[in-house]
Amino acid sequence: MNRLIFGADDYLKKWTAKQIGIDGFGPSVAIGVQRDGEIIAAAVYHDFRQGQIEASIASTSLRWASRSVLHALFAYPFNQVGVNRLLVQCSEANEKAMKMNRQLGFTQEGRLRQLYDPHDAVLWGMLREECKWIEGQTNGKIKPTTAANA
Repeated sequence: MNRLIFGADDYLKKWTAKQIGIDGFGPSVAIGVQRDGEIIAAAVYHDFRQGQIEASIASTSLRWASRSVLHALFAYPFNQVGVNRLLVQCSEANEKAMKMNRQLGFTQEGRLRQLYDPHDAVLWGMLREECKWIEGQTNGKIKPTTAANA
């Protein structure tokens, strides 16, 4: 069973940076996913600006993405930070990340030419009302709260 890790930002940021091959992150917050005592995934939230935050997600196992984990990873930016948009990017050559972003519900929004030389970076965005992973959302629409489902 997966366990969420909070409050280990420095460790999780270093782990994520190593997995995705970058030097590191500036000011940011991280949430990790642990299974059998090992970190198997993490999301680092960084570059907060004007109602948007960027996330960098790394994993070493396909078993990280349970519904409860996805709820937590999307609830943080949309519910706790209160942003309207979440941005992720990946190399166009990273077929697994491209597929994952699509399956999670992100929309392709643009490219940064040759950011991953010689490959382009693909920018993927998600608006709060498009997120199917947070409470109160159903197929991209906000579910009304009534006494029956409150």
